[in-house]
Amino acid sequence: MSDSTQLFKNSHEALTFAFNYSSQHYALSPMSKLMTVDAIGSGKGLVSQDGAAQAGLIHAQVGKLSPEQRACIVARYSPRFAECQCCGSRDKVLQEYQEAISTLGQWAVSTFTGMSVRTAREYVVRSYFEKGLTIRAIAEQSKVGKTTLYDYKSKITEKLKIIDHQAQISISDFLQQITEESHGEES
Repeated sequence: MSDSTQLFKNSHEALTFAFNYSSQHYALSPMSKLMTVDAIGSGKGLVSQDGAAQAGLIHAQVGKLSPEQRACIVARYSPRFAECQCCGSRDKVLQEYQEAISTLGQWAVSTFTGMSVRTAREYVVRSYFEKGLTIRAIAEQSKVGKTTLYDYKSKITEKLKIIDHQAQISISDFLQQITEESHGEES
């Protein structure tokens, strides 16, 4: 497989694809294929069952990680918020993302003592993945002092970086392995 036919340039691209692949994708009808003649050769070609299979393969590998590593990958790559149909706001946290944050919040409880306010813990974890979430906003939402939150954020962030990095390496190793297997099949 040459670089030009490689499905994904890196693990970030593969994970982004897998977590954003929608079950709403469907096979193109013959008429649709004819109408998109100009588009032939563009994109990844991962529609219908091919796309679902590739996304499923990546998700299955993510599922083999430790709960904390899996939660880091999900929190980093899954869609986070749903758009409200009536007003267009993006306030509703999606279940997959919320579960990942909850898992990491529980991990924080078992790793660090003293942070008993669940919402504060989860907001601190979210702030690792959501760059716009500030300590000031967390303090207002959770009614916990900023000094306490800064302390916990530095501790949690330090450990989350390690877990997140290990998860990224594990997934990258897997994706490299399947790329090499594809090279071997075409030789």
